[in-house]
Amino acid sequence: MESVLVLEKLCLGYNKVIYREINAEAGKNEIIALVGPNGVGKSTLLKSIAGIQRYHSGTIKILNKDIRSYAPNNLAEQLSFVPSQSPRAKNFTLFDMVSTSCYNRTNWLGKISEQDYDFIYSTLKKVGLDGFAERDSSKLSDGEFQRAAIARSLVQDSKIILLDEPTAFLDIANKITITRLLKEIAGQENKTIIFSTHDLQHALKICDKIWIMGHSQFFSGEPAYLIEKGAFEQLFKDSSLKFDSKLFTYI
Repeated sequence: MESVLVLEKLCLGYNKVIYREINAEAGKNEIIALVGPNGVGKSTLLKSIAGIQRYHSGTIKILNKDIRSYAPNNLAEQLSFVPSQSPRAKNFTLFDMVSTSCYNRTNWLGKISEQDYDFIYSTLKKVGLDGFAERDSSKLSDGEFQRAAIARSLVQDSKIILLDEPTAFLDIANKITITRLLKEIAGQENKTIIFSTHDLQHALKICDKIWIMGHSQFFSGEPAYLIEKGAFEQLFKDSSLKFDSKLFTYI
């Protein structure tokens, strides 16, 4: 499979390195979970890939081109980023919220095209928010708002979608709904989706690859390969927890 995103000897941090030697690839239509203990640098990695945060050294390439050589508008065509908690603006309709992702295609007046109008409405329907366009986005439920944030990234129409713990504040039903939606988007929309999560059990069942940010080493590969290699045993340092390959969880 052709790689859409390649990380080579990537070291995170600015003045000092906080995580070393990340080597990984992401292919078209793949859904990838990024896992690791709290504070290890998962959010930093996603923000570095998105061009939001500077990294110490190494290379990040999108379609064989260094991300630092992309102009902002061109980079927006390649990737979008959904933070763990998107800000809510009062008296801002859902349509207006989602339409902000058309910025890289609008003129200096910020006027969106008729084509984008249709695209926004069809995207809202796709994520289960049909009929919600005129609602105050700040009054949506947590599950609805997370779907709205995903809709916004889809309207940006980037090849890669990065999500920082998209299910962190959701109940079980909404966690499953959101992860299923991400899986469908990757397969049907030809998107590469990378999201951080603490729900390893569910990630192992739906993802094509797992990226593991262990305390001493980074691992990347298909779930079966990583289980066979014992990579999950090294996820937590100095812990008595053992990974159960049948239950897909720690015991």
